[in-house]
Amino acid sequence: MQAFSSTVRDMYALAEYAAPDQFLTQAINLLQMWIRFDGAIFGTGEGSQRNTLSLLESSTVPPSTTVPETLMAAPDSSSEAESRFANDPVARGFRDAPFSPARGGVSELYRKSRDGKKTTAKELSGPRNLSEELGLYHLMVHGDDPKRVRPARWIVLYRKHDLRFADTDAACLHGLWIHLSRALAINRSRVYERQFGQEKSLGMASGLITQDGQVEIGDQRLFDLFEREWPESAPDRIPAHVMEILAAGKTFRGTQIEINLYRQNGQLTCRVRPVGAMEILSPREFVVARRFAAGMSHKQIARELGVSHHTVRNQLAHLYRKLNLHDKVSLAQYLATNAAPV
Repeated sequence: MQAFSSTVRDMYALAEYAAPDQFLTQAINLLQMWIRFDGAIFGTGEGSQRNTLSLLESSTVPPSTTVPETLMAAPDSSSEAESRFANDPVARGFRDAPFSPARGGVSELYRKSRDGKKTTAKELSGPRNLSEELGLYHLMVHGDDPKRVRPARWIVLYRKHDLRFADTDAACLHGLWIHLSRALAINRSRVYERQFGQEKSLGMASGLITQDGQVEIGDQRLFDLFEREWPESAPDRIPAHVMEILAAGKTFRGTQIEINLYRQNGQLTCRVRPVGAMEILSPREFVVARRFAAGMSHKQIARELGVSHHTVRNQLAHLYRKLNLHDKVSLAQYLATNAAPV
């Protein structure tokens, strides 16, 4: 029991400091202290379909064994291999993973057709499956309950020789899995905190999002900025029309915030910064806004600027539309928030 506790402690320690790819590799090494296997496939719960594959080969695999590089990528990429394995029963383990470890040979798994009926091995045709590609013989599958854990994660441990996984192997995986899944989430959060801590101090915010704009990891600053731009919608999601702009590699600039999208370590990162008033308003509009927010009337502003009060009214109406504001109080709050003293 003490050795098992030490393994769990080491796993959480790795989560705090390791890079994402290093964490998965080291986590595999920790699992091998308790379970003998040749490789593992992680469903990390990331990517457009929320089940990015990360395949890790054990050091016990002979050097002549090769791992297809395309299997290291997420299913949302356009590579031929990923399309081949899109419906593979192992590659889609997230949907089928039980909540307690399941063990067995791969022949039964691949002997079922898409409609669920059993077929003979001779009827199997088309492209090679993931089992043949990797030379799988026996495997053990385990995963999170998607109704309780989001994003749900799963793992497949496999062997390349005819040695079945034992009850003790399943018990070890069951005991370690909840810690591995939580440690993976912690690792992603710590990487995010270290990478973007400096940006927070500058008034910026960053977060990890899915392909459809759902925020997976983000602090309160990120949600506050989203709510400032879209006060009528949920602050935990980037609207679809904005995601289309970002997916095209462009910068989105709204009335309140600017967003850029980056892909780092296989994850989508959005960086958000508040947009200053001078970036949206013309110099004359900015002057009028400051005076009006400070309490001056239309006529007072007009006299000071040497224009008619109708011109001032039109300028105020225009800047209100630009900033999506509706009254003097909200205008004053906007200027104060954007470091423009009134």
